[in-house]
Amino acid sequence: MSSVEITKAEISRDGPSLHLHFISTRLPYRPPVKWGAFNAVYFELAFEGVESISVRKFQSHDRSSQNVGHAGKILLTCEEAFRLSMTCQFMRTIKISGLLQSQ
Repeated sequence: MSSVEITKAEISRDGPSLHLHFISTRLPYRPPVKWGAFNAVYFELAFEGVESISVRKFQSHDRSSQNVGHAGKILLTCEEAFRLSMTCQFMRTIKISGLLQSQ
């Protein structure tokens, strides 16, 4: 099921790194009480030590699925509206927040 909307992707040669901003309609199992009626989650992630990256398609206003796996290195793949695959050495979370997204 497609549940991720990529809103921004920034590639920097310093690191090298990729900063990825996205909205997911899949809420965590037990979201914080203060999130109340929020129906989506906003993420900002930084992928550092990028070794390879491929972007094949980028469409606005559509959703993708995202998988993050690892075997000594992190492999990120996004498919459908935004096709990105990447390997890197580590990932850090910059921001996670709840939001109310119109239907």
